[in-house]
Amino acid sequence: MAHVAQEKWSSGTAFLLAAIGSAVGLGNIYRFPYVVGENGGGAFVLLYLGIVIVFGIPLVMTELTIGRRKQVPPITAYTQLSDGKKSQPFWKFVGFSSVLTPLGILGFYFVIAGWTLNYVYSIITGKLSNLVEGQTQQVFADLTSSPGTLIFWMTLSLAITAFIISRGIKAGLEKAVNILMPMLFLILVLLVIYSAFNGGMAETFEFMFTPDFDKINMKTLLEATGQAFFSLSLGSATMLVYGSYLPKDTSIPKLACGVAFADTFVALIAGFAIFPIIFANGLELDSGPNLVFVTLPVIFDQMPFGQVFGILFFLLLAFAAITSTISLFEPAVSNLEERGIFSRKKASLVVGTGLWCLAALSALSMNVLSDVRLLTFNDTVADKNFMDLLEYMSANGMMLVNALFAAIFLGYIVHRKDALEELGLGDSLLFKFWRGIIKVVVPIVIGYLLIDFLGYGFI
Repeated sequence: MAHVAQEKWSSGTAFLLAAIGSAVGLGNIYRFPYVVGENGGGAFVLLYLGIVIVFGIPLVMTELTIGRRKQVPPITAYTQLSDGKKSQPFWKFVGFSSVLTPLGILGFYFVIAGWTLNYVYSIITGKLSNLVEGQTQQVFADLTSSPGTLIFWMTLSLAITAFIISRGIKAGLEKAVNILMPMLFLILVLLVIYSAFNGGMAETFEFMFTPDFDKINMKTLLEATGQAFFSLSLGSATMLVYGSYLPKDTSIPKLACGVAFADTFVALIAGFAIFPIIFANGLELDSGPNLVFVTLPVIFDQMPFGQVFGILFFLLLAFAAITSTISLFEPAVSNLEERGIFSRKKASLVVGTGLWCLAALSALSMNVLSDVRLLTFNDTVADKNFMDLLEYMSANGMMLVNALFAAIFLGYIVHRKDALEELGLGDSLLFKFWRGIIKVVVPIVIGYLLIDFLGYGFI
């Protein structure tokens, strides 16, 4: 089978912007600040940063190393790096799993990305003007209960992503993140400045940074670890495939640190964009769609220049969603293109068509298929509709499995010299620390998270 040579990032900065774009998703912007406040404030931030340094950065380094060593997509990388091993067929299967997992994530993520596009349109057209919270609750309910509306906006978010991916690394991915990421940062800064002038900043500082060490326990530790894994796009093939586009002269450890800290910084800054507005208006905190799609539109409508900043906020969410969807879309397309099965444009169309069917089922599971339950025999997921099940299995379970196998693969299967050469750390104490983390500590921690995922946790 013919293999097609891959494009490369034009620079480490281009990779960094793309990787940060992948890591900065909707969850960073409206979930992470809430989790911080509810789990010990400053104590949780310190705990989270420790986990990012001890677990997150080593795992980002691991996936980038696997991707860059042979500079091929995930399936081929796992196959080539396990050449000569009896376990090679298993590792090839792990490569397939790592490529399929982001497709499962996109199966529900495109629907949520469509919500953000719909709200940008709704604020611009005045559909969200002069409403109280009960009415915005109805607007959101009307959106989720309308199959045609959901599928239209879902299709638009998918089409934007497929178009960007079809143009290749430099003309597509790089150009998109070079435009979207600076705009995302600029909007965040504008929203923080806006919040600073509208009160609630002192309460936000207290909520997010007052350390409450009494709230730190094993469950908090696991929540912080899971948040770090998911936030850094670990186990979703993104870092594997982005690593395969990295030039050999770029430093993997430096880039891994850059991605981890930029991702955490954006998540924390998002708290100062959102929560001062909530506190200033004396509203209840909520985590997730209710906060973003029900509460905030009312506040924006009532504040000076609220429509402008409401548009900016939902544009921020839309940009964060699209920078994540293009990173999740890329692994499957790069695999088909590299194997010479399709051109990049045709591969984007084929993958996009399959994803449209999956995302359409997610959209319909919120309305006409809302009573359908696929796994009623399992108590943990018996109540979940198709979209919730897809999220639970792919964004929680399979990401952990893939991250676990990546650590085992580089720790025990790949030659030590391969990792030494790629990381450029020499046979130093830092290299030995990293290797010890991925060989021993990461498998134990992810193993426990998987036990908890399956409903057999000890806490």
